[in-house]
Amino acid sequence: MLPVERWPQALRTVARTYGARGATRRARHEARKATGRFRPSPRFPVPGAPSPGNHPFHVDGRRLRSATDLGVAIERADRVADGFHHAYRWTWKPLPSTPAEWLAHPGTGHSFGDAPWWTVPHLGSAGDIKDVWEPGRFGWVYDLVRGWLVTGDARYVDAFRRRFDTWRASSPPFRGPHWGCGQETAIRAAALLYAEASLPPVEGVAETLAASGERIADAIGYAVSQHNNHSLSEAAGLVCLGIRFRGAHPEAERWLRSGRRWLARLVTEQFAPDGWYVQHSFTYLRLALDQCVVAERALRSAGLALPDDAVARLKAAVALLLAVMEGETGTVPNHGANDGAFVHPVTTAGFRDFRPAVTAACATWGIPLPDDVPADPEALAWLGVDAPPAAPARGDGVCSGSSGWAVARVGGARVFLRAGRYTSRPSHMDPLHLDVGFGGREVVVDAGTFAYNAPPPWKNGLTGARVHNGPVLDGREPGVRGPRFLWYIWPEADLVAAEHGPDGATLVAEVPGRIRRTVRVTAGEVAVEDRIPPGAAREAVVGWLLHPGAPAGAVRVDGPAEVVEAVEGDTAGWYSPAYGERIASRRVQVRRPAAGGAVITTFIVPDDS
Repeated sequence: MLPVERWPQALRTVARTYGARGATRRARHEARKATGRFRPSPRFPVPGAPSPGNHPFHVDGRRLRSATDLGVAIERADRVADGFHHAYRWTWKPLPSTPAEWLAHPGTGHSFGDAPWWTVPHLGSAGDIKDVWEPGRFGWVYDLVRGWLVTGDARYVDAFRRRFDTWRASSPPFRGPHWGCGQETAIRAAALLYAEASLPPVEGVAETLAASGERIADAIGYAVSQHNNHSLSEAAGLVCLGIRFRGAHPEAERWLRSGRRWLARLVTEQFAPDGWYVQHSFTYLRLALDQCVVAERALRSAGLALPDDAVARLKAAVALLLAVMEGETGTVPNHGANDGAFVHPVTTAGFRDFRPAVTAACATWGIPLPDDVPADPEALAWLGVDAPPAAPARGDGVCSGSSGWAVARVGGARVFLRAGRYTSRPSHMDPLHLDVGFGGREVVVDAGTFAYNAPPPWKNGLTGARVHNGPVLDGREPGVRGPRFLWYIWPEADLVAAEHGPDGATLVAEVPGRIRRTVRVTAGEVAVEDRIPPGAAREAVVGWLLHPGAPAGAVRVDGPAEVVEAVEGDTAGWYSPAYGERIASRRVQVRRPAAGGAVITTFIVPDDS
């Protein structure tokens, strides 16, 4: 329970979360829900609207065949044709095969029915609705399109037709869970645009796309009110659908104008000048970046483009990803909320490989790609663009941003530090959080997310500071959590210094008056000093989550420490690299009295030697 004396601060935080315009849009949306004043069905059906002759999402099959791993591409297409989809890009699960299955939760069996979209509940005991939405995003369509383009095997077209027909039977426009979220509608529409452009004609695709434009346009205000990736996805959807239906749908020009205007504005609102994304998550940063690549592809087909100020923010976001990325694997820190989103899977690469997204963005906006980060040839083939310009390989050094992040590279060591003052609602409680890797191997990591809606303790249970790699004083979280993704009190930290010298790199950050963290990075060791001044706290705890593949001896502490093994019923020690996946690991934890001040020193090394 929030103490009464903190209510004014909490109210100010909630007001900052939504803003006056956001609160107004949210109130208008809730009023329309309560009175049923959304469109119950499309106003302008467009049966048989012909696909444009020069479709902006057409993929050159011959180029794709030479760019992809044929064995992997065919194996993936075969699995989809056999009735499976790659859920959250890490686990193969059965695709719904009947209308009833499309409406049911795959775990609980609960049916969400085909009621009007605005009446479909997103929370509750029925199960995580994301598990229903995941196959409805149509990520599996990319596998079938790829299979068809590289083999010409009609089995893949037939597989798409069968699944799409059962989905249409389950989900008439504006009814049921698959129309319940505008972002889900936009993500599915992008997949259908690729299918329409590259597969033989399939009945119902054009009608579904046109209905998608109407659905998004009718309720985009709700997405905008959230100040997150939902609005950016929906704006991108309006751009793509507006261009697709120019001259064929009476609202298409309005979709294009509205989507383009929103997209330009949202990019500058959601990406900071230093590239940091509004949701404090690299997974969401990639989602937003991918949506902008998709929208820019559509815009350029019509002789249009995003404005320069928006492109400058996107270039900064790419620079941030390149600063934290491991060139040999494409991995970035598992930082912030990770909901498994992979909305533009124009690659056979794995979920944690960010090189395809960076390749697509660099090629789209002419951003140089360092020589030690290989371009993804398949992403280039799907987009039909040339490789981006080359840049020298990244070397040792320090990068930092005014949003409160810093990256240090020294020899094989890579350190990422987060210490910011929030201007948008937090993703996780992670002031002074640290990620550490050596030689491309992750050693100390962020726990991830696992699930937003699951039985305790897993209902978004990996957000707290106690499972992050930062200090916790007196057992108190540095912020106060509200319902769902709302936080009543936001934490604050400052990045004090980020320097590189002949002896390595030094990063300094602090929670003013409470704790100061100094990180010294050399090629074979990362030394972390956490200093608590007298009177700041009675007790200090510093914990370090080891990657499951890292040896226990990789973290050494000056003084006594305990190793906490992951156990069922407790979130400590678990690692979630993808949504719905959790892997048992270990957490090295240090506990010290701090009333008279304390200094906790930790050494992180590549291995046990």
